[in-house]
Amino acid sequence: MIPKLRLYSGLTLFGYVLTHLLNHAAGIISPEAMHLAGQYTSSLWKFPPLEILLFAALLVHFFLATGHLTQRRSLRLRKWEWAQLVLGLCIPVLLFQHIIGTRIVELGHGIDPSFERVLLDLVIFKPENGVLQVLTVLVVWIHGCIGIHFWLRIKPGYTHWRGILGTLSVIVPTLALAGFAASAMEILRRTEAGGRGYLVSVIEKAGVTAEGAAFFERMLIPGLIVSLVLAGGPFVVRQIRQTLDRARRGPVLNLPNGRAARVPPGATVLEALRDAGIDIASVCGGRGRCTTCRIHCGSGLDQLDMPGRVEQAALRSINAPHGLRLACQIRPQHDLAVAPLLAPNATARDGKRPGGLSGSERQVVVLFADLRDSTKLGETKMPYDVLFILNQFFAEMTDALRQTGGLYAQFNGDGLMALYGLDTRDTELMIHQAVRGAGEMLRRMDQLNAHLESELPHRLRMGIGLHLGEAIVGEMGPPGRENISAIGDTINTAARLESRTKEHGVSLVMSRALFDHGGLEVPADAVLHEVALRGKAQNVAYYALETLPELPDITENPTPSTPPALQPQPA
Repeated sequence: MIPKLRLYSGLTLFGYVLTHLLNHAAGIISPEAMHLAGQYTSSLWKFPPLEILLFAALLVHFFLATGHLTQRRSLRLRKWEWAQLVLGLCIPVLLFQHIIGTRIVELGHGIDPSFERVLLDLVIFKPENGVLQVLTVLVVWIHGCIGIHFWLRIKPGYTHWRGILGTLSVIVPTLALAGFAASAMEILRRTEAGGRGYLVSVIEKAGVTAEGAAFFERMLIPGLIVSLVLAGGPFVVRQIRQTLDRARRGPVLNLPNGRAARVPPGATVLEALRDAGIDIASVCGGRGRCTTCRIHCGSGLDQLDMPGRVEQAALRSINAPHGLRLACQIRPQHDLAVAPLLAPNATARDGKRPGGLSGSERQVVVLFADLRDSTKLGETKMPYDVLFILNQFFAEMTDALRQTGGLYAQFNGDGLMALYGLDTRDTELMIHQAVRGAGEMLRRMDQLNAHLESELPHRLRMGIGLHLGEAIVGEMGPPGRENISAIGDTINTAARLESRTKEHGVSLVMSRALFDHGGLEVPADAVLHEVALRGKAQNVAYYALETLPELPDITENPTPSTPPALQPQPA
């Protein structure tokens, strides 16, 4: 609930700032245009219900943000977190004069805060405040944009809009500052032309009185003191808590590499690890949104509190297995064994992956697919033509995998490896998904042959091998280029089964394990083979199939009652 309040209050404040800057942009035309535009933008927030909402959002957002700061046991933050924190704490110090000189004076002394009068103050009477106002606009806007960026970056589809939003984040303050500068120049021109008479007329029209001016001057020192207390108070409170915490012994985090980290009382695992200099991913900054700080908890897991609403929703979204928790959400009271599951440079996209995939042993169905006669294709076609055909092939195959619940895991020239079962522990379901996936790939191959008929020297053919077994599944590859893949004897067996499609002249070879554990009926024309595959000491039983096995109706997307025939493959 608290993270949502902080988010929604921040969005409310950002909405106010956005309309305010758009109002300023009208100053490119004239101060009068700025005043006219304000009747549809800034004045909207003076409607009592909206003004109350805005004031409440200001209080809620500030005190929740500073409250979160006082609770931090570690200030080892990312650069963007420091930037947002420092800019946010600067806002009260930069903004208090403007608030006193406009809204408070308006309500207390009936002074009209027209843009012409405000511009006169900022340009003629106190030009240093004009410079301060420009700085305030930049600080407030950047603070809000950082928050929105790191809220949206974990949302699907944000990458498509990031460029447009980034451009708008530059255009809006640029137009606002241009409007402020243009109106300021116009005020200077009017002052030079009208002299003292112009200044007096603007002041009288605004209803400025000696009492109002004196009130503004009296409030400057108290306002500065209050804003400094608001900005520095959280650090003072935090230091007091740190001093008291040193007198208490906190639990210890034990990591797989033998390192240990002391947990300050009340701190999260994420804070404790960072405080100990142990780098760990956290794209969302510890708000429980991205799941990149996921850890596997060993001994001490049963003494942790149950996941709260935020953590529970995040764990459910990645189908987290038992023992997986979020480092930013748990505050251990006893010693705990932990192992970070994602690399420190993990991205928001990595946080969407299913949980527990970093080096875990699990049952999967492995699918190997290989394009036949790719060498002949290279001999008869230009390199760019071959590349075009192969890209079409892989696009269709990966779409077939995506539609049937498979994960593209490995590319090997003219073939690929896919995994089924990463999002389920149901053996029958993963087998049925894999069979559907193989059928969909073969169907798309037929469509691809028809589509590229004029481009192909011969029909494209492929072989598919399927096998069920245990494998080590996790993120593998060079630093920064990791992807989810698998290793183990099951992988080797599936690859060998795929190679048997050539010898039998069929498109699909499935191990008997799939029929034994998947509730599948063996096609009438299928023959069981049991041989020692290359590189393996024990025999493997498999079927070389001319037709797809019929799937029971319990699958999510059952295949038609009559399985399609498979294309025969020349030996």
